[in-house]
Amino acid sequence: MKRHLITFLNDGLSGLDPSIPSKSVEEYLFLYLTEWKRWNTKINLTAESDALFVINKHIYESLQYTLAISPTGLLADIGSGAGFPGIPIKIILPKLEITLIESQRKRANFLKTAIHSIGLSGIKCVHGRVEDFPEFEEKYDFVTLRHVLEPHLSLKLGAGLLKRSGCLVLQTNCNHSFPLDFLDSLGLSLFDEIAFKRTSSAHSKIMVLKRKPT
Repeated sequence: MKRHLITFLNDGLSGLDPSIPSKSVEEYLFLYLTEWKRWNTKINLTAESDALFVINKHIYESLQYTLAISPTGLLADIGSGAGFPGIPIKIILPKLEITLIESQRKRANFLKTAIHSIGLSGIKCVHGRVEDFPEFEEKYDFVTLRHVLEPHLSLKLGAGLLKRSGCLVLQTNCNHSFPLDFLDSLGLSLFDEIAFKRTSSAHSKIMVLKRKPT
């Protein structure tokens, strides 16, 4: 698994900040995957049990978010689940302050344990729904979403967490788009789209939606 991680990072798929030693990224990701594997047998964090598949799909897709996120600021990850994309983003962009929001208690407990076991700082997990944290409103520079079941509702919740000019970054199907009048009602505009290049994720893209300054 560690050898595969080295090859994966050397492929340049992650958009690594050149100031971050690739060895430290590799070690953090390895520790994270070790914790994921231990918990996945107990609470089914992901449908897949193969670590190489998780690297090639889930970590790859998570790292694509870093192409749309600045290395500093505040980020909220809604529905963090098994830690994607929030934990890989933190490993690649360590200066970001990240809040993982997870409504399922067992998964929230996994995230808290993983953060502690890996030794990450500047990242925390809160158990609950976005609506449970009114203090998070208009607080974040970035909000991330991945594989959401109700994109319109999730977009509405995510938009409420953004500062003015903040960016909501989500993964969606390549053919998916949001009506302009719906985005306008949330004070959002389409800023960028990033298509995934790997065959295993070629059907997906990252949408970057920016909150209007006024």
